[in-house]
Amino acid sequence: MKEHHVITQNDWRLQGQDWLREELLRFAHYRPRRVGSEHDHCEFCWVPFKTSDVPGTAKEGYVTQDSRWICETCYEDFKLIFDWVLEI
Repeated sequence: MKEHHVITQNDWRLQGQDWLREELLRFAHYRPRRVGSEHDHCEFCWVPFKTSDVPGTAKEGYVTQDSRWICETCYEDFKLIFDWVLEI
């Protein structure tokens, strides 16, 4: 049975990301924003996104139109709160 976590407004990952409400997201393999950039972080939990296979990092996740990344765990935890729209 899959464990279900109840997300509350006291979750440590919620740090005023209200600007992400109703954001259009697409699932993608990570690509750095700029040439020479080695990584980005999840907008909630700060897990690093990298192109290489490194333990404790993400290689894919949800990205906004302005290249802000959200890991799969945070997407699942906050998708109802933030009312995200997935690009098809």
